[in-house]
Parts: sequence; C-alpha cells; structure tokens
Amino acid sequence: MYIYLLFIHIISAVTAIAAVISYPLIMSSTRTVVQAKFALALLQKIAILLKFGGTLLLLTGLALGFMETYLFREVWYVVSIAIFIVILVIFAGLLPAGIKQQLTLLQQTQGDDLPDAYRVSRKRSARLEGVANLAVFISILLMVFKPF
Repeated sequence: MYIYLLFIHIISAVTAIAAVISYPLIMSSTRTVVQAKFALALLQKIAILLKFGGTLLLLTGLALGFMETYLFREVWYVVSIAIFIVILVIFAGLLPAGIKQQLTLLQQTQGDDLPDAYRVSRKRSARLEGVANLAVFISILLMVFKPF
C-alpha cells in the first residue's frame, strides 16, 4: 500500500508543481489588456490543477507520515509540511485575491495599454509567485536529499 500511496504522492506533486511554475511563465508574456485578461483567466483554470494536486499532495504526504510515524520526528518532513502551508497560503489566498483585483482593474480600462495600478498589483503577484517557486524548490530539495 505504501508504494501506491507514494506513487500518487509523486504524481500529485508533479501536477501541483507544474501549476506553480506556470504562473510566472504565463504572466511574463502579457503586454496588452486583452493578453492580460486571457492570461489571468488561464491562471484561474490552472488553479484547479493546483488545488487538486495540492490537496492530494497534502493528504498523501500525511498518510505516508501516519504509515511511517517516524517521519513526524524527521526535520525535513516537518519543514516540508510547513513550506507546503506557505505555498498553500500564497496560492489559495493571496494570489486569487490579486488576480481578482487585476481583472477588476483591467475591466475598467479603456484601450489596450496596461494601467499603472495593474502593473503595481502584478508586481506584487510576481513577488508572491517567486516566493512560492523558491518554496517549491526548497521542498523538493528537502524531500530528495533529506538533509536533516
């Protein structure tokens, strides 16, 4: 049973990580209001993968811990869960609020030039995406190398 759970855990991690990595890649290419609206709508669709993969990742990770209780005494495991919570806060709370605000700003925009208020909000989202990507990288390092 453990190996099947581990397989599901890895597949869900790949799904969630792909979604996390795609956010800045998609948004870095927007130059006009139409492109930004499309990209933000696409991010909302990708968030479904992130929510599904992330939820499954957390559940399988905890299930693996309950199957092998020594994991709860391993620093890398506990830190990985804490990092996952940071990623969850960013992608479940902070970024959706930013996307909603950015879409509202774009709906009020006449013409094709991105407004300054949108650019400011987008920079904040980009910083959060960078933090999330760094957190994903660190959690992968922890899970592969188990340094402590």
